[in-house]
Amino acid sequence: MEKVSPTDPADIDIKFTQDAIDQLGIIIENDYTFENMIFRLKIDGKGCNGFDYALGFTEKFDGDINVIIPNTDDKLSYYIDPFTAFYSKKGVVDFVQDIENDSQGFIFENDNEKQYRGKFFKDESKAPPIV
Repeated sequence: MEKVSPTDPADIDIKFTQDAIDQLGIIIENDYTFENMIFRLKIDGKGCNGFDYALGFTEKFDGDINVIIPNTDDKLSYYIDPFTAFYSKKGVVDFVQDIENDSQGFIFENDNEKQYRGKFFKDESKAPPIV
């Protein structure tokens, strides 16, 4: 089975807002249901406006890339698979809380999202390298 070539973690420039860092720390310290799980950023689908992303706790998989979150004294990290890393090298993870609509969660804004709208995949130069 073909796999996407791994990305060097140094090539990934995903920032976490202070709200995201604080919330991630609170969850890791206090929610025992996530023990032995990792925080993951993953492409969850594709629509006309670009990718959909899933952020949350899962088990670790072979080939995952572990990325340390800057400014956390190497205490916090996230995992990203090679496919997601290829298309999501730069962006921002935030934690939003909307009390009026009773919703909260982590979101990811991909700085390169505009180039992945529509049927970009027809351009083979935008496809990830395969091992």
